[in-house]
Amino acid sequence: MEPVMDILFQKWPTPNHLSSANPADVEDVIKSLGMQKKRAATLISMSSQYCSGGWSDVRELKGVGEYAARAYEIFILGKLGSAPPKDHALLLYWNFLSSNHPELFVSEEAV
Repeated sequence: MEPVMDILFQKWPTPNHLSSANPADVEDVIKSLGMQKKRAATLISMSSQYCSGGWSDVRELKGVGEYAARAYEIFILGKLGSAPPKDHALLLYWNFLSSNHPELFVSEEAV
């Protein structure tokens, strides 16, 4: 997955770039992941929604599930939330931050 992400971010470094990408070009880059037509359409649509604004919770964007939402909260917003994430890798980071930066915990209402 990481080599695909590296290529994807090299070709389209910002959501604005990806929102105007040719779907066939995105499909070529992500083909090894499978379901490239659906994934390319979702990535382009999500990028367009992100750039357009008008959303208040990242979960409103097409294709954003629980993992992506929690990763956004932790890495972008700097909020740990009060409940641990279910994903193993996010949980390791969550445990590290919660031990070293308890000020990042927020109530469920704020997440």
